[in-house]
Amino acid sequence: MKLYKLYVEGFDQEIKGVPEGHVVLISGPPGTMKSSLAYNILYNHAKNDGVRSLYVTLEQDRKSIEFHMGQLGMDPAEVEGSLTIQDFSKIRKGIKQMGDMSESMEEGSHWMEIIKKHLVDLREDLGYELLVIDSLPVLETISNLKNRRTEMFHFFGWLKALGVTTFVISEVSPDQNIVYDEDYLADGILYLTMDRVGDTDVYRRIRCVKMRGVDHDTGYFTLEYKDNHFQVARVI
Repeated sequence: MKLYKLYVEGFDQEIKGVPEGHVVLISGPPGTMKSSLAYNILYNHAKNDGVRSLYVTLEQDRKSIEFHMGQLGMDPAEVEGSLTIQDFSKIRKGIKQMGDMSESMEEGSHWMEIIKKHLVDLREDLGYELLVIDSLPVLETISNLKNRRTEMFHFFGWLKALGVTTFVISEVSPDQNIVYDEDYLADGILYLTMDRVGDTDVYRRIRCVKMRGVDHDTGYFTLEYKDNHFQVARVI
């Protein structure tokens, strides 16, 4: 089975990789660099391996993401043609292009179907192998889910049937005892935290909670972005 690296120095050796076709959650509180980590995975696979990737943002626009990632040393020009950023405004415009959809369709399911159709069309046009959806809470909000558990079950099943490896960014509570429905549905979970050490220091941590089909380390690692790449050190 093909395995995709996370391009995190020291962590890849412990995790072994993400199996092709998996749907992986990148979860954590705000400020833990979830989006940067997800973009880093796509960027480096595009730059080093020629893998076609798609980053779908439902929060920031394309220029904002390109600027932010460029500041981290990930120049969008170096992966032009291999990594595509699709922003929310483009998806929103898709509504007007689907006039043949039933007017009786509820607004929530309307949005969900728009997004699904958009991803399928881009899959055919771009042939992407890696996909990032940023983020799940925003997708839930615009989709106005009536039965979250059922609709998340169907959405994750649909993502797996899409035939690509997907990373879904999820904003979660710092309370690690809370379990979400998508935790059971995902094939893998990468959990990021910000932990206080001493009186003034705060460290980002990363942990692979699960990765189906892979014998991986489940411990915590300190996560840093240094010299234009992510790296970790084991928490002792």
